[in-house]
Amino acid sequence: MSSLFFWKEWSRPYRFAYLISLSAVFVALILFIVAWGRGLGNVVRWDVLSELNELPVTFRTFTDGLLDYAVNGKAYAVSEQFVASPMQVNPHIATALLAGICIAFTLLLSAITRFDRVRYLVGMGALILGLAFFRFEMLEVPGLGGSRLFLILTVLFGSVSYFFHAFRSDQPILVRLGVFASLIGMTVATLGALSPVEQPVLTIVSYSMPVMLAFSIGFIFFIAAEILAGLVWVTTAGGSGKVLGLTNFLFISGLYLVNLVLIWLKNTRMIDWELLAISPFVLYLISVTLGIWGFRRLMEQQQLVSFRDGGAFLYAGLALLTTLTIGYAFATANDPLIEVFEDVIVYTHLAMGLVFIVYVLINFLPIFQQGRAVYRILYLPKRLELSLFRLVAVFLVLTLVASGNTITLKQAMAGYYNNLGDLYTATGELASAQAFYEQALEQEFQNHKSNYALASLATAQNDQTAAAFYFQKATLKQPQPHDYAALSQTFLQTDLFFEAVKTLQQGLRQFPGSGELQNNLGYLYARTSVADSAYYYLQAATGNTSRSDVPAANLLGFYARNPQVLSADSSLARNTNEFEYESYQANALALRLVASTGPAAQPVRPAWLTTDQVGEGLSVGRFASVYNYALASQQPDSTLARTLQRQADAPANQDFTDDLLLARAVAEYTAHNHPTAFGLLSQLAEGDPKQGDMYRSITGLLLMEQGLYRKAADQFADNSDTTSIYHRAVALTKAGDPALAQSLWETAARSDSNVSALKQVLYEERTPQTDLEKAFYVSYRLDNPNRGRYWETIRNPTLKTVAGVALANDYLDAVQWRNTQLMLSGLPADTAISDYAVSIRNLAALRLSAFRRSIGSAETMARQPILPQHQAERAYWLAQAYERSRQPAKAGVAYREALQLAPLNAQIVTAAAQFERQQNRIKPAYELVLKALLFNEDNAELLKTYVTLCLDQSLFDYASDGLAKLRAAAPATDYQAFTATYQEKLASIEKSREKFGQ
Repeated sequence: MSSLFFWKEWSRPYRFAYLISLSAVFVALILFIVAWGRGLGNVVRWDVLSELNELPVTFRTFTDGLLDYAVNGKAYAVSEQFVASPMQVNPHIATALLAGICIAFTLLLSAITRFDRVRYLVGMGALILGLAFFRFEMLEVPGLGGSRLFLILTVLFGSVSYFFHAFRSDQPILVRLGVFASLIGMTVATLGALSPVEQPVLTIVSYSMPVMLAFSIGFIFFIAAEILAGLVWVTTAGGSGKVLGLTNFLFISGLYLVNLVLIWLKNTRMIDWELLAISPFVLYLISVTLGIWGFRRLMEQQQLVSFRDGGAFLYAGLALLTTLTIGYAFATANDPLIEVFEDVIVYTHLAMGLVFIVYVLINFLPIFQQGRAVYRILYLPKRLELSLFRLVAVFLVLTLVASGNTITLKQAMAGYYNNLGDLYTATGELASAQAFYEQALEQEFQNHKSNYALASLATAQNDQTAAAFYFQKATLKQPQPHDYAALSQTFLQTDLFFEAVKTLQQGLRQFPGSGELQNNLGYLYARTSVADSAYYYLQAATGNTSRSDVPAANLLGFYARNPQVLSADSSLARNTNEFEYESYQANALALRLVASTGPAAQPVRPAWLTTDQVGEGLSVGRFASVYNYALASQQPDSTLARTLQRQADAPANQDFTDDLLLARAVAEYTAHNHPTAFGLLSQLAEGDPKQGDMYRSITGLLLMEQGLYRKAADQFADNSDTTSIYHRAVALTKAGDPALAQSLWETAARSDSNVSALKQVLYEERTPQTDLEKAFYVSYRLDNPNRGRYWETIRNPTLKTVAGVALANDYLDAVQWRNTQLMLSGLPADTAISDYAVSIRNLAALRLSAFRRSIGSAETMARQPILPQHQAERAYWLAQAYERSRQPAKAGVAYREALQLAPLNAQIVTAAAQFERQQNRIKPAYELVLKALLFNEDNAELLKTYVTLCLDQSLFDYASDGLAKLRAAAPATDYQAFTATYQEKLASIEKSREKFGQ
């Protein structure tokens, strides 16, 4: 174990310095593995492109027990596809590499100073030669052009290095490391500050790549025998008391060399087998790790230099430099450079492996056969030195390179030009970048990086033809799923839909497990009638991509856009709370709206709304989710309304302004802020003539739900579609003006036999036949006192209840409470009728209790089942009961509840205002009436209350205007009676004034 952790025997300064350097190497190895694993993902990411699809939906329904009303609008489904980004250049990676280079050179300079004179001169010569090819002149430092900067650096580092080597060789490693680190740090900082170029770090790294490549190749060659040296240790160490011996060494080594030969044959296209071979980069990782102990053994056995003083840090520096260089090739997806390293590893390990086995057999065969520990003398040959075999290995490596038509050299040049292309891409000099990428293609025309980079540049210039050409070339040698996605997108941009589909199909044949390609193909099929293929690919994609929420969202959007799928399996509209992704939630809400499965639980609030950032623009997914949620929500949400207001006001959301206003209008309506809601809808109808019909239709139906029939009819009047004409006819009929509605009924009846039947019954063109016709006649022909005979023949329990309640209310209006009581007692039981019928029957019973001033009965009926749409009337009749029995405190609470739920209901507002007036709260009463009057200008009782309140506040002009409106709204006798009261009150006010003036 002591030989494994050999540094424990060193003094603290050396142990500390070595562990730090080893830590740097292992960090580099980890970064290398990460970059290797990410592959093309280092420079190309998967983006998500979202688009909105309008869906016709019914977002609100209500009924009067006989006729159903559907408020239609539009929801938004989000369709998303994965888009491969342009090739990115990240200068921070170059910064990390340069930092590693500085550390590596610090270690190398510190180690070389402890070598003997010859090795010191050779080592420094190599470092200075490398420094000469760093191309410092590209930094364009003022006054230091040409070779001046190189000469200054050579003198600076050469003199300090020679000082430590010749005069102060006794200085400990920490001092040498500190001095060289300080010099290198100051040099880098100075050059960075003085250089006027835009990317100085990327510039020096890109132009110095040949130097790093040369040092890396040398180091890879140097450690190429470490695996076989490790096998010598394994087969001769005898740690368990048994030596494996020569046979096992030759067998394992043979397998290792066969692996390398197969990789070489495959890379040179001599064979085209699917091989299960060990990657060359795994061999490098093993070699560089084993080299930590192997290089120590070499130093100690050959006594070349003190391993503790120099060899350890020399090895760490070269290992760090090489690992970071290979890692940089992966991090920039520079595949020609990656292939260079792959070839170098294979060639050097194969050549050095062969000669190393010969070296072992020539020098240590007898010792091997004796089962002795060969590893203890592995670098103390009896016959031929290892350096001679290294020379032979160099010759073999050159032979292998030449056998490939020097493609490795061409790939090295292509990798270098790719680095320069990245540099000029980062600095925005796109013409130069394109030129260097094209030069790289001249060296290796199928290299992926150059083709993808050129395609990215063409896309940025909107040259889709060139982009498609280069993306296609990128798929020739080392295709990636990103290539097919990007190529498909270019075809879509040029309206070549079927070419886009074929491209994705081709990509899936190459990468059958790519969830991104599956999602995109499902997305394209969803735009056609091939629903089964769309479902198949979207379903498959959910398990094959790290962004499963995207295909899952598309699947929900597919269901929403294809209602026939839902009709075949309604369960698809459930269990849609799997992801918090905005687009997924938006499509889940759209699916809920499309499914229209009737009353349901409150939809889940989009998660992002709890962290709403007002200053940020809405993404497509966030917009669709909040819009759909506003339409689907059935519960008041004041926070939602405020959020929608802020988002609609944000300049970044101007493309969504109208839709956000509609969503806010619906949210305000749901929160019972009806005046605000109707004001927003009117603003939308006036500002958007193209969709004005839809906004007016929505407004009219919501006004009808609130009982504002005249206003609703006015909204429908500007629409010419048959549905609006029908709704206007119903609204006028409910407003008590069937004569004006008759022509509208006739127009609507021409295209609908059901409407025609109702029209005939309503205008007594024939007698009612069906239960619906009878109930309709009883409920709508309030002017016929004999309509009750039709009610007696109704068999449907629900329709009988609805019509019976209409009669009961009619009796109560005529102060015939006993008839009302008899009618209600004769209605069917709860179990036989609909929830709506139960609700209105309980409401009628509550009204009867209020009329009779029976508080106990009223409170009991108020606790019976009553639908949310009738809660305002429930509170109103309860308030009436309290007021009539002289309980003003409870009446006030009930009135406030009723007003909160129905602030525009004329009956509720009139009673509440009169109650407030009795409590001497004139101003609040006036404000209540004023707000409701805008929507009830034809309501006589509300107008009377308004005139009275105006007189109370001495607003005589307003009172006079109100009286004029009352004349048009009220029957003549009613108007004359109120006029007399008005004159009396006016005279009383004048008399009080005169008395006060005296």
